[in-house]
This record gives sequence, C-alpha cells and structure tokens, in this order.
Amino acid sequence: MDKNEKFLILEGVFANFYFILTQGVIFTSIALFFGFNEILLGITASFPMVFQLFQLISPIVIEKFKFRKKLLMIFNSFKLSWIIVLFALLSGKTSPMVLVIALGISQAFSTLAGNTWSSLVSDVIKPEKRGKYFGYRSMIISFSTLIAFYLFSYIIDNNPAPLNYIYVISITLIATFLGIISLTPVDDPPLKTIGTLNELKGVFSEKNFIKLSFANMYWNFILLLTAPFFSYHQLKNLHIPLTYISYAIIGMTLISMLFYFVWGRLSDKFGNKTIMILGIIFVSLTPFFWILMNEQHWPYGLVFDAVISGIGWAAINLSLLIFPMEAAKRISPMYFAVFGFFGGIGGLIGSLTGGYIATYFNKFDFYIGNYHIFGLQLFFILEGFLRLLAIPLFAKVKTQKYVSPTVFVFNILNIIARRPTQRIYENAKLGNAYVLKKIPLKSKRIKRWW
Repeated sequence: MDKNEKFLILEGVFANFYFILTQGVIFTSIALFFGFNEILLGITASFPMVFQLFQLISPIVIEKFKFRKKLLMIFNSFKLSWIIVLFALLSGKTSPMVLVIALGISQAFSTLAGNTWSSLVSDVIKPEKRGKYFGYRSMIISFSTLIAFYLFSYIIDNNPAPLNYIYVISITLIATFLGIISLTPVDDPPLKTIGTLNELKGVFSEKNFIKLSFANMYWNFILLLTAPFFSYHQLKNLHIPLTYISYAIIGMTLISMLFYFVWGRLSDKFGNKTIMILGIIFVSLTPFFWILMNEQHWPYGLVFDAVISGIGWAAINLSLLIFPMEAAKRISPMYFAVFGFFGGIGGLIGSLTGGYIATYFNKFDFYIGNYHIFGLQLFFILEGFLRLLAIPLFAKVKTQKYVSPTVFVFNILNIIARRPTQRIYENAKLGNAYVLKKIPLKSKRIKRWW
C-alpha cells in the first residue's frame, strides 16, 4: 500500500466523525434536543440532497482552481462551522435555526468536497486496485464507525444535556481538523480531463450513464422518504436507550467490515452491478423486519436489522463508489457531478415529502390482538416494496463486466451443495476455481476504459 492509499484511509477515518454526527440516530438525538418535529427533521434530512444540485458547478470550480487537494481541504474546513452549535449549547440558546444554519453550511461544502474527492481519487488510485482497495478502506472506516458511534452513544446516555452534546461536537471538530491535515501528504496529479459546461452536453448524450443517473435519482428518492424516521421511531416512540441502539450499530458495523472485504473481492471478479443488485435485495428486506420494532419485540428487530443491513449496505456503499466509473466512458468531474445532481433531485423530493407522509402515518396507533403496531411501521413496510422497484432500473445499465445475480447465487449454491461438510477450508480454493469455470469470464481482468 503506497503513501496515497494510507493517508486517504486516515482522512476517511477522521472525516467519518462528521458523518456520524450529522446522520442517523446521533443527529436525531441532537435535533430532538433542539426542538425538531417530523417536518423539520425531514427538511434537514434533505440538505445533503439539496446541495447535490450544485454538483454541476463543482467541475467549473475544479477547473478554475486546478489544485484538487487544496480545494478539498478548503471545502472540508467548512465542517468546522459546527462550532456555532457548540457556542449555542454553551450559552443555552438552543434555537432550531442555529442547528439548521450550521448543518446547512457544512452540508453545502461537503457536497462540493465529495465531487472533488471523487475526481482526485480516480486519478490517485490505480484502476486494477479499486475494488480491493475501496473494500479494505471501507472496512477500516467501518471499524472507526464502531468506535466513534459507541463513544458518542455512551457520552450522550451517561452525561446530562447539554454537556453530552458539547462533548460529542467538540470531539467531531477535533477529528475534522485532523482529517483536513491528513490530506497534506496525498499527491495532487494534474487534471487529465477538464470538466467544463461544454462537456455537460456530452455527458447527457450518453444514454447508458443517464440511465444510471436516473436509477440513482429513484434510489435516493425512496431512501430519503423514510431515512430520518427509523431513528425517530426508536427514540421518540419507543424510547430505546441510545447505548442499546449503538450495540446494534456495532454489530452491523462488524458484519459490514467483513462483507466490505468480501464484496470488494467479488466486485473485481463479477462487476459492481451484480454486487449492487444483490445489495438492494438485502436492504429491501430490512424495512419488513421493523414490524417487530414495538415495545415488546424491538430487541429482535434490532438484531435482524443489524445482520441484514450489515451485509446489504456494505455491497451498496462499495458499488456506488465504483459503479459510475464503470458506466462512464472516461474519467471527468462532470460525470460525478451529473450523477450527484440526479441523486440530489431524487433525495430532495423524498426528503421534503417524507416528513409530511411520516406525520400522517405517525398518527396511527393500534393493536392486532395484543400486538402493538405504530403507523410508522406501516410506512417502513411500504419502503421495502419501493426499494425492490429499484432493481430493474440498475439492471438496465450496461457495464463492461456483469454476471446476473441469479447466475451468481446459483453457482454459489451449487458449490455449497457439492462441497463436503468437512475440510471446508481446504476446499475453498477449489470452490473459487469452480465458479470461474461455470461462469464464462476470462481469468484475467477485463480491460476497462479506466
């Protein structure tokens, strides 16, 4: 592993503290302390998607500035705007608008940083190592998530408010600063392709890439419909201690760490579209298990959700890093910008409508026999069906390497059926050879455009 790969992992670990703070149950806990309701929670959940719409200007900024590493460091420094929230907690002025403003500023520049990061990394990391490297990087970052999330949960549960949130935000600010500094040793190669507005027309003329962008738009739409309300249901309706939720997240993270490595290896052999579709199947099952998430059965719901989510989201998170690179004809910041732009539109619509839909469903509260059902649980079941509808959209996107999930799973099951139950580790290499024999793929990597 070279210098660039090591420091990009280190940067990802430190940057992860900010994402833990601003997403999921940690942010929901802070938002409830600041007096958020379902509508405001849905609106703030739309911020990452709103600012994705500005992705189209980031290639112009990259072109003018030229030095992507320095630009990335500048964009990431705006995450330090959360010091406003820190001062608000210290002074006791916990107006919802303070949190909204700080989140808006940091998310706006995080979006621009994301496209800059993708453009830089696509030139720094060698193409033949991307699947394996990103799988390893994601595994390390998942381990940092395990530690940071448990730390944040423990602090919030075991310290009085607002002191607990002051500690959590202070730790995040320090980690963000270290993440910016860790980019210093990373190389900043010259731009190979300039992402100008003239190139925008060329990107939109590539029907295959636009298919992927539309699939991304739908995927973000259905995810943001319900994303903020899983944690909201746990904290507001069920009053589950944050520490218990962290145990489930830790379990999910450990599973993800394992499967980032597994999916990374498999993506290099069978293509990222295969992994993406398999991931969607897994994460489409998780909302159905939230029917268990009531006062009596939530421990079972946490376990099922952690296991299936750990497997599925590892596949999706990894695939979404590499999928645009496989669908595009060449590397350019404009491709990432268009991909993010469509995702932003979908997520924005989902976030803005999700809050109102959640408010409607949250009014329902009934029993079937002695089984308590909340209205949001019905909303989550609907979400599961909507996720499955994304499969044909991603399946239509053409890539240079693809094995259908049906063939992939059939061959894996065939291996298991024929393999003896004993001496399984000695037969592992034989099993891999059998897959390559059954599936008509070349033994060497297919040469891609990148």
